Amino acid sequence: MANFTRLNVLTPNRSDWRVLVRVEKMWDTLEADVGEGLSFLFVDETGTKMHAFVEQSNQRKRFKRCLHEGEWKILTGFSVVMVNTEIRLTEARNKIALTSNTSVTPAEDSDAWIPLDIVPYDYVSNFWNDERTSFPRDFLGFILEVRETMLREDVSIPRNPLNDDPKTTNTIDFTLQDNDGDQIQCRVKGALASKFKRFWLYYGKIETIVCLLTDWRVLEDADPAHIESEEGISRFEFNPIGFDEVDHFTEIMCSSSQDSSKEEVEEMEFDYFNGCRTDNKS
Repeated sequence: MANFTRLNVLTPNRSDWRVLVRVEKMWDTLEADVGEGLSFLFVDETGTKMHAFVEQSNQRKRFKRCLHEGEWKILTGFSVVMVNTEIRLTEARNKIALTSNTSVTPAEDSDAWIPLDIVPYDYVSNFWNDERTSFPRDFLGFILEVRETMLREDVSIPRNPLNDDPKTTNTIDFTLQDNDGDQIQCRVKGALASKFKRFWLYYGKIETIVCLLTDWRVLEDADPAHIESEEGISRFEFNPIGFDEVDHFTEIMCSSSQDSSKEEVEEMEFDYFNGCRTDNKS
C-alpha cells in the first residue's frame, strides 16, 4: 500500500490524506435533523471499514456518478470527522466527509484478500454491550426457519413533528444455526425484508441455504431477535460464492462431533472461507 494511507490511521487534524478504497456499499439516507443524504461504506486492502457521507447536497449526484459498488478508487481532498456516539456504523471512530474538494480517481482492482468479520454466536448472547458489538458485524449459518412477514414499530424511522402516523415497517424473523448447533434469531427490516422474502420463496425449502449476513446490528434486548438489519448498510447472501468449494463445508456446519485431528484441519478450511480475523476466533 505504498503512497496510500490506511483507513485506521486517518485522523481529523489533516486534509491531505490519500487513500485506496473499495466501495462496498452505497445508500440514500433520510434523517430527521439533516434531511436527505448519501452514504458509502469503504474498505481498504487491510479490511478496515469506514463510513463516508456526502457533506453538501449539491455534490450527491457527482459522487453517485463516480463511486460504484465493487470498484476500487483513489480518494484525496476529503475531510475526516470524529464519531462521537458509541453506537456507530463501523469499528472506526472516524468517518469520511466527501466534499466539493474531494477528488475521485479510478484504480486497478486490488488482489488483496479482504477478510469477513464473522462473529461467533456466543458474542451475541454474552457480549452485546461489549465494544466489539457497538458496530455492525458479519454472521454465517444455515437458515433453519423463516417466519411470516409482520408489521412492526421501528423507532429509527424519521418523522416530522406534524405527522403522527405510526412508525412501522415490514419485518421477517428467521433463525440461523452455526457449526455447533447454536442458534441466533435474526430480523430483516424494510426494503431488505422484501428482497429476503423473494429470495426465500425462490430458493427456500428445496435445498439447505447457507446465509451470509454482512454488517448486521446486535440488539441490546433479544426479545425475540438477537440481531437485525441496519438501514442501507446491511446485506444478505444465499449460498455465498465459494462455500461449496471448501472441503467438508457442509459436514462442518452440520456437526461438531468429528475426529479431533480431522476436525482441526477442516476447521482451518472453514475459517479460511469465513475470513475470520484472529481476534474473532474462539
